[in-house]
Amino acid sequence: MDLKHRKMTLLLLIVWFPCVVAKTNIILFIADDLGYGDIGCYGNHSVRTPNIDSIASDGIKMTQHLAAASLCTPSRSALLTGRYPVRTGMASPVMMRVIAWASSSCGLPSSEITFAEQTKKAGYMNGLFGKWHLGIHKQRLGDFEHHPLKQGFDYFYGPIYSNLGDFGGESRIITGLMPGWYGKLFSIWAVTAVALLCLFREDYFGAIPFIVFILIWSVPLALVYLLFENFTLLNSFVYRNYDLVEQPVRFAGLSQRLVNEGLDFIQNATNSGKPFLLVMSWVHTHTFLTTSKQFEGRSKFGRYGEALEELDWSVGQILKSVKEFGIDDNTLVYFTSDHGGHLEEGTEGGFNGILKGGKSHGASDGAIRVPGLIKWPRVLEKGKVTDEPTSLMDIYNLVSSVAGVSLPADRHIDGRDILPLLKGGVLVSPHDFLFHYCGNILHAARYRPRDGIKTWKLVTREPDYIPGTTVCQFTCNCNTDVLATPKLYDITVDPGETTPIDSHSKNYKEITPIILKAMGIHKNSIEPAETEFTLRKLAPNLTWQPCCNGTFPFNCYCTDPKYPE
Repeated sequence: MDLKHRKMTLLLLIVWFPCVVAKTNIILFIADDLGYGDIGCYGNHSVRTPNIDSIASDGIKMTQHLAAASLCTPSRSALLTGRYPVRTGMASPVMMRVIAWASSSCGLPSSEITFAEQTKKAGYMNGLFGKWHLGIHKQRLGDFEHHPLKQGFDYFYGPIYSNLGDFGGESRIITGLMPGWYGKLFSIWAVTAVALLCLFREDYFGAIPFIVFILIWSVPLALVYLLFENFTLLNSFVYRNYDLVEQPVRFAGLSQRLVNEGLDFIQNATNSGKPFLLVMSWVHTHTFLTTSKQFEGRSKFGRYGEALEELDWSVGQILKSVKEFGIDDNTLVYFTSDHGGHLEEGTEGGFNGILKGGKSHGASDGAIRVPGLIKWPRVLEKGKVTDEPTSLMDIYNLVSSVAGVSLPADRHIDGRDILPLLKGGVLVSPHDFLFHYCGNILHAARYRPRDGIKTWKLVTREPDYIPGTTVCQFTCNCNTDVLATPKLYDITVDPGETTPIDSHSKNYKEITPIILKAMGIHKNSIEPAETEFTLRKLAPNLTWQPCCNGTFPFNCYCTDPKYPE
């Protein structure tokens, strides 16, 4: 080869080589409590969601995309780790299935390897903006063992906890869970006081012991009352990395602040030449529903519609910036929700379409079937739809594959490689079975045979619905009775789970034993994991209580100085 050809070859290599080695950027959008039927590409033509819908038209829509849990904390842990919460200690054996107090020691174990830790191995810059809800401290105040920056992220900005109606002063989570709670609390106190009065009659023990015992008994009841009546002070704040910058959260305008942080992150990562993982974990459409003024009154569906349109606008701003930076073709974009809409919230809780049930309902499809949209312009075809069962846990495998990192070999990963399915190279889900939990109790399982087109679902426990309805008393109980005869559904033709297969039919007799056997094998594959959901870990520790300007509970009010208005 002469010198002229050598130079030409070298020039071509210089131009071509960066295109070969450039790693794909990854953007994950996670909505909060968004119903399966809330956005346009899943059939809702009443609320405008053009930006979210564009991900479907520019990529793939998954119609049977499933969360691993029907509540925030366990579902998000499964997404981050690719593992069922029961494997990681994030499946609750008690009534409380989410982290209830920011000052508790409950959280995602540091021994788990998140997808952010996976991309970090490949030199990615990782940012999380928005809701976390997977804990802060573990052993002591300030150790931040459960914080996002200890779980593979380089940057974090957002509410470390969640978004609740309590923060708007409109409702109380405790009275939602237990109507008449304060009346019951006072009744317990009064009954006890009368009993003590009878026991400590003046002619028997005297009045002083009675007064002392009444005071001692009043302390725990008063503490419970103060805790739940001050939920905002105890749980509403925004962190920037390890710094508490806002207390309580100003939810009006929070979406705009999250967008600004996300845009800054993209610019910084792009300017540095590093590939990036950006997780935008929106607070919409979880109640408390508050938007900026520009979205007030825009939707005929009230505050829920306004929040949904603001969510769509937020997604659009990130997508627009990706195009403006010229990295659209080399960026994978994924959109989902952590679980289904909260039916018990009524019109402000989301819409799950024809699916049965919703948030907290365990195995009902309305609780766990969520929007699942992926676009990757240089890899995936536009406008395709897959009806095959897929899982939020599969995103762990997908992110690891895109980053060029092997899966951890020292643990069971429940996610599967769905890229061949998305590309169209295979037509059947990589999951033979998917298992549906309520807390740490297995309630149902999905079966996708390797032939045909059908997906079957066997339900062994059902939610404790209010008679005549498909809703619970704010949240559902997991420890319900095992069905004497499990219910089998053909989810392909009956996604609403309205008509169980006849237990005397050939299909029932052939399919049910297969699924029951798989459930047994799955249970045996679960290695014991220390649960994070003990009463001790869940309980608030007021000595760990965050306070931005002083010592709790004094002067715990501040506004993020970066966004003073």
